[in-house]
Amino acid sequence: MNTKICTHFLPLAAAVVVAFSANAMAGGGTLQNLGDGICKDKVTGLEWQIDKGKRFSSLDNVKQYISDLKLGGFSDWRLPTTGESMALRGLIAIQGNEDCNFPKLKSKYWLVDKKEGTVPARLELECFCRGDYDLLVKDKGYVRVVRNAGEAR
Repeated sequence: MNTKICTHFLPLAAAVVVAFSANAMAGGGTLQNLGDGICKDKVTGLEWQIDKGKRFSSLDNVKQYISDLKLGGFSDWRLPTTGESMALRGLIAIQGNEDCNFPKLKSKYWLVDKKEGTVPARLELECFCRGDYDLLVKDKGYVRVVRNAGEAR
């Protein structure tokens, strides 16, 4: 199923551009490799799994994988939302992928979408500045988890 989604995330795009510009002038990007396979977005505070996890076709298997995952000493990982995934992709498109090298960023990943629910999908950005994207829902996807920094280990 190909779901065409056209939304306007101008405030999100503007925030990413402003944050990147401020960090670039300060001599650093907004992504920081924390080690242990974790990358932190210093603007949003989100911590991302750098490497992709396993590939699954069942949501039950995805949930089990995440509940068993202990990455960097943390066990409070979750699937990202479409907006969070889009923001990470846009940030990397703007500033590059130097400190945190996310392999296969454009592959199919499980995510939580407002319209489609929790699905494996490929997120194809059309125009980041307008927030336009295609969400191509698939039957299988990798898992790349995220967590809110500051939560318990």
